Amino acid sequence: MSYLVRELKPTFERFTEPLVTFLQKIGATPNHITFAGLVLVAFGSLMLYVNEHLLGFVFLLLGALSDAIDGSLARKLNKHSELGALLDSLFDRISDALPFMAIALSSEDRLISTVALFALTFSYTVSYVRARAEGLGYELKVGLFERPERWFVLLFGVITNLISVALVIIAVGSFITTFQRVYIFRKLTRR
Repeated sequence: MSYLVRELKPTFERFTEPLVTFLQKIGATPNHITFAGLVLVAFGSLMLYVNEHLLGFVFLLLGALSDAIDGSLARKLNKHSELGALLDSLFDRISDALPFMAIALSSEDRLISTVALFALTFSYTVSYVRARAEGLGYELKVGLFERPERWFVLLFGVITNLISVALVIIAVGSFITTFQRVYIFRKLTRR
């Protein structure tokens, strides 16, 4: 579990409890929230593509928050389904890709486009190594730079107009986390 999740999750859940309760009262399901998060991220990514960074930030933030509360709603409603888990993971991967694609496609600077694609690639390898390890029967919930950290850095880069710096941090941090997970997996399999 990432440092951000471990340290901030209890506070975040207390803060969002009224929203989760409201969503429960209006009949929203976790899958509705997961889908809404994807739509918000897609629109935020479109805003990045057309260089409307403030709107992009707002919609990306709302999409990230939706992704963070769908699990809370599922626990509150006691609704856990394999389809919901699959859709959540699938939409997470799409949501991870869209901002990087928007930045890469909209940039006239080939270096920024390249770094955005490296950030995308290594973000995926972080998730893939964990999923593959779990498929092989190992739990691999470790990493210095997991999804919450990547999103925090991306959002910070968008709102401060330091996107190129954020991309480098995400690419390097994700590469290190991938290497860290492979190393730990190697140690687990040698036991």
